[in-house]
Amino acid sequence: MALTLVATLPGATNETYALIDKLRGQSSPTSLQPSPSDHPTISPTTETSPTSTDEESSQTGSPTSGCYDGNTPTPCDSPHSREVFAKPTGSSCDTSALILHMGGTPGVDLLASGLDVKPLENTEDRCVVERPAGMPNAPLKGIWTSDNDHNGYKDGGEFRRCFTRQGQGTSCDAEHASEEFYDAPEEVDCGKKYEDFSGRPVDRSIRVTRQSRDHQVVCRVEVQVSTDRLTASVRDLENAALPIKQN
Repeated sequence: MALTLVATLPGATNETYALIDKLRGQSSPTSLQPSPSDHPTISPTTETSPTSTDEESSQTGSPTSGCYDGNTPTPCDSPHSREVFAKPTGSSCDTSALILHMGGTPGVDLLASGLDVKPLENTEDRCVVERPAGMPNAPLKGIWTSDNDHNGYKDGGEFRRCFTRQGQGTSCDAEHASEEFYDAPEEVDCGKKYEDFSGRPVDRSIRVTRQSRDHQVVCRVEVQVSTDRLTASVRDLENAALPIKQN
């Protein structure tokens, strides 16, 4: 009202009217609202999106390759009973697939008993291996090509066919008297097969034997002296020292 009165007074100038308009604009409730330029709108793309792992799992529907305690995912360096792995191209979920997964060659590398390999239920591209005795605290992928304990010999000896002096199966990483390295129905030269398997001629401290079992030809390497013990698999020895403990 006071502003109106000032505007009607004699001598009111254009400057006076401009001042009145400015004061009216400052007192207006709408002038208190921030303009769009004062606070830019936050783009929806800045919001956190689901992780790619969750997206991949929902898209594929297949369990992730890795180690499991029952059905619960667990680190491979902790106790576990199962390992899920991708089915090799052109292979079925059988012992050959596991040999390939471990870094071996089907028809050359032999698996120890006690391993159950099969397709993972409700999947087309995954296999699962289980062992009632439990898995080592390490992933099986490429285990036959690694030397994580740096002893000069390949890991994974517990999955090869080694035996005590009494003929009981044991890990090739433990002290043993013999190792089977060929098992097939074809007649073969076991000495030549040993050279292919180990990458070297037969050492004087060991001997290669051949026997028939269940219509199969079985080639075996064993110590010459009954008190001696092998301490690792002879697979891919090449220039490494023969892993033998002599008494």
